[in-house]
Amino acid sequence: MINLVMFHSGSELPAFLEYTFKQIRLFNPNITIHFITDQDSLQNPVFNKYRILSINKDLFYVDKIKQFMEMYNYPPGNFWIVTTTRLMYIEGFLEIYELTDVYHIENDILLYYDLGIHHEKFQSLYDYMAITPGGPDRNITGFMFIKHAQALRVMTQFFVDMIKMHGLKRLREKYKTDMIHEMSLMKMYEIEHGEQYLRHLPILPFGVHAKEYDMFDSIFDPAAWGQFVGGTNSEGPGAKPNNLYIGQLLIDNPEYTVIWKQDNEGRKIPYFKYNDNYNDNDITINNFHIHSKNLSKYMS
Repeated sequence: MINLVMFHSGSELPAFLEYTFKQIRLFNPNITIHFITDQDSLQNPVFNKYRILSINKDLFYVDKIKQFMEMYNYPPGNFWIVTTTRLMYIEGFLEIYELTDVYHIENDILLYYDLGIHHEKFQSLYDYMAITPGGPDRNITGFMFIKHAQALRVMTQFFVDMIKMHGLKRLREKYKTDMIHEMSLMKMYEIEHGEQYLRHLPILPFGVHAKEYDMFDSIFDPAAWGQFVGGTNSEGPGAKPNNLYIGQLLIDNPEYTVIWKQDNEGRKIPYFKYNDNYNDNDITINNFHIHSKNLSKYMS
């Protein structure tokens, strides 16, 4: 059985989630999707429509969440508190339900492939976790593989310990990042513990960010592919964020682009095109992180 775990904190679900679920089911009709959320959201009809198992997040509350919130010193419900503590809730969920070899994506992700195609590769390649690298100071959960609860437990405890030891200001200075959030904390974890504990997925077919590309023969989007295609909150399609690896590549190579093709079932699939002369150089993109939240425009 293949398990995908998602998370949302708040009494109302974002409207775009229906497109997320619909797209997942288009390519993955039989996987189990677990959605951890607040009590007020559990009965939303969208869960039955797409066969989503909704679970009360309060079942997985632990003291570590409280510690983090107190040290982060932001108001309850702050976006960055939610994005970081979701990993702690997921940790508790995996432990209680004894799940292993699971996937996690953010809610504004569109999937364009059957998770079963590469599942055995994930199981054999990664002993702890694998993630999409964003930029020099961040890893991003555009796509994430988690081997077991213990893999998350070590990392989330690292988050708490680092903030307790250094404080937010010193951490920003030490790791040269503009903000302390789960993305920068995951990069710190990779630096301090070694990439074997948080390995990178291929986000390009060549260069230093193509790790294990030969195994997948496709790439994963941390954020910048989706920002290039769908824009951001402040910029329209064609955005090239210069703080992300893919954005830097697109700035340096304006001829690089994304195209769409249909598969044998008539579903639209995105491809990275970097050579006009050879179709063999059109590289399948397995997911898009649609930062603009206009998911409906990029469905298959």
